Amino acid sequence: MEKKLILVIEDNGRLRRYVCSNLKKAGYSVLEADSEKAAYSLLKQQYPDLILLDLRLGDYDGIEILRTIRKQEEYLPIIIVSSIDNQDIKVDGFNIGCDDYITKPFYIEELLGRVKRLLKRSAHQNEERSAISEVIKSGPFSLDINLLSVTKNGDPIVMRKKLFDLFLFFVRHPGMVVSYELLYNRIWDSLDDRKEGSLYVHIRHLRSLIEDNPSRPHYIKTIKNVGYVYSPGIRNSR
Repeated sequence: MEKKLILVIEDNGRLRRYVCSNLKKAGYSVLEADSEKAAYSLLKQQYPDLILLDLRLGDYDGIEILRTIRKQEEYLPIIIVSSIDNQDIKVDGFNIGCDDYITKPFYIEELLGRVKRLLKRSAHQNEERSAISEVIKSGPFSLDINLLSVTKNGDPIVMRKKLFDLFLFFVRHPGMVVSYELLYNRIWDSLDDRKEGSLYVHIRHLRSLIEDNPSRPHYIKTIKNVGYVYSPGIRNSR
């Protein structure tokens, strides 16, 4: 059976080597990253089965890595391993999407137990896997996950967060017919936010920003009574 791959993002070299050594002894394959840049470089090339994430990476806040991953991958197990024992920080981590939070110092047996539990749970998920990156390119568009910015052919497009999240979902699922219900479930925060016609208004606004001619959309096409489909670079023949 293929070994599970764990990515350890930790800038403390001694602790990182200790954790990685014990993970290998437990039968896992391991990738190491000591910075945000190194983490993204590895994530672009390989898809780990689980991530151990420190929150203090030099001058960089590890919570931003969590945020970037969760905008692209909902089910990848992530355990925050941090010296920050603050309730508000923990709540933020869980709200953004970490699966577990363990405070330093810790017993290695406890960490290994949590890793094993999460991997067992995630084995039942059957999501399509794709590379994770802080910048995504699709057709003429470039989306920066950290900055929540979009460019088209190099020209900036000013876009509010909800529209950015909506467009990012389309970009992550090119050619897929996306139902209205799926978009509401993934993009809207609560039932209270799902006002009648809200999705239609957001789609119309998004088209006004990304399309050359919003009345004849090239990128986001309507599938009547079903939903929408995003096709990068493919023109609508209507």
